[in-house]
Amino acid sequence: MAWELLKRKIEFQVWDNGSPSASSVAAGMYNPLSFKRLVEVWNATPHMNSVQQTYEELQEFLGITAHHSTPIIRIFPNDQYRDLWQRRYDTGHDVAKWIGPALSPEEAPDGVFAPYGFGVVRDAGWVDVAMLIEAMRSFLNKEGRFHVKSWDMSTPHSFDTVIDCRGVGAKKDLATEGLKLAADHGEILTIKSDTLTTDGKILNRVKWLLPTAPDTFKLGATYEWNVADSKPTVKGKKELLQAIAPILSKDITEGFTIINHESGLRPTSHDRRPFIGGSKDNKGIYILNGLGTRGVLIGPSVTNQLASHIFDCLELSKEINTKRVHK
Repeated sequence: MAWELLKRKIEFQVWDNGSPSASSVAAGMYNPLSFKRLVEVWNATPHMNSVQQTYEELQEFLGITAHHSTPIIRIFPNDQYRDLWQRRYDTGHDVAKWIGPALSPEEAPDGVFAPYGFGVVRDAGWVDVAMLIEAMRSFLNKEGRFHVKSWDMSTPHSFDTVIDCRGVGAKKDLATEGLKLAADHGEILTIKSDTLTTDGKILNRVKWLLPTAPDTFKLGATYEWNVADSKPTVKGKKELLQAIAPILSKDITEGFTIINHESGLRPTSHDRRPFIGGSKDNKGIYILNGLGTRGVLIGPSVTNQLASHIFDCLELSKEINTKRVHK
């Protein structure tokens, strides 16, 4: 959101109370497909276009390299899924523009087991969200725009406009407006391995394995509801390691060194669409929340929509507008 305001030369401040956030530990992956049904995710093409433009703009502005185009290797779980993948590719289905043909088990990277074969999503990748946040925070701090302060909808202020981006921290305030925000607890491991190679691609089979640096990978993620306090757990660690083990040789998994174990609470809406738009009860306050597990993918597009709504008086799309609940 800060980038949208900077581009418009809007005077603004960022208030952050320093509490843990899902963004600070997110792996930052984006993928135009839903693997469960092998279909495009919601608004895949416009979201992907915004992803490419926005993160490239941010990299250039901040002088960092945080955006990494990285294909995904999807390990097929059975023959039926392999046949569906190939059929999608052959018939020009909506997903065909993102994928290649089904490949044989022998074509998998060394040490990776894909007994039913695999396919590659060409247009996918990840963003180093922690690096991006730190670089933007540093810039804003030098400009005198970043402040360590708490805020909620009862906080007195003198701003013309407030954009509430608090994630799960806004849950109680949003509930008073009928916006039901759920906290989806997720855990991620960072692993060192000098024997694993993924040919520079992300591996996906139930869980995902993302190469982030030489011999370094992130393994994620878990999903658990009704968790009030996010902390890494032994249960989560075990779930992640057991889920990835079937597609890797024993020599590789036994050589894993876990160097970090993180967790966070993802803000998710009741209908899996973000809450974007004006507060029902507080004039001048706008809501940007509920981006869920696809924040890196949909964030650039929906923040642009919100900025255009506030400053250019353009209508928000109905499917993200808070008015879908404020009836």
